[in-house]
Amino acid sequence: MWTYGALVVGPWLMRRAGLRVVLGTTIEQVRFTGAQALPLVALAALALGTLVFTQANAYVPVDYIPKVAATLLAREVVPLVVGIVIVGRSGTAIAVQLASMRLDGEVKALVSMGMILEHVVVLPRLLGAVVSAALLGAWGLAVGLVLGYGVSDLVEPLPFRLALVLRAVAPGDVLLLLLKCVLFGAGAAVVAVREGLQVRTSSVELPRAATNSAVRGVGLCMVLNVVLSLLAA
Repeated sequence: MWTYGALVVGPWLMRRAGLRVVLGTTIEQVRFTGAQALPLVALAALALGTLVFTQANAYVPVDYIPKVAATLLAREVVPLVVGIVIVGRSGTAIAVQLASMRLDGEVKALVSMGMILEHVVVLPRLLGAVVSAALLGAWGLAVGLVLGYGVSDLVEPLPFRLALVLRAVAPGDVLLLLLKCVLFGAGAAVVAVREGLQVRTSSVELPRAATNSAVRGVGLCMVLNVVLSLLAA
């Protein structure tokens, strides 16, 4: 079983060929976890952004709407959307893929060839999830603010301009967004890898690995979200 120590030290000990393997797998993971999830994150961010603007317009004093909407989207809504998408879409895929590799003997073959699991299996998926989560967070915030404002303004004209909303996004809000997304992505990847590599004997364990990865990944994201929000308050 892989260890966290080897995962941290590994990149500094790898040769050039090993780095190429990790880089190639990482790029593929970013393509699947990040690029292919852009439409889903955009749709969710648009829907929730529209909801935030319309509800804030109905219940919040006009002078506070831009700040309230921008803060909610940046600090809470978009990070959770990104975390849930990565857990539900990529985390389960990673768990099933690694579980299948273990059952088919691919993991044992890699070890027998002298390859280190932390380098060729864990690290690329962790890096891919982290990079993808940060990119999806920035993308989701842009869509939620701009398109969410636009759709809300079409439904019912808003008494302020988009420029006020964009100016209301503080640098601290963006930093918290990126921090949450990075931790959510890393947590989802670690949970998925552990669940996938714990499969031992039968294909019956595959659905269990996927379910455990999704449930525990979402739970971890929720806990991290609450802790980080309270610390940043």
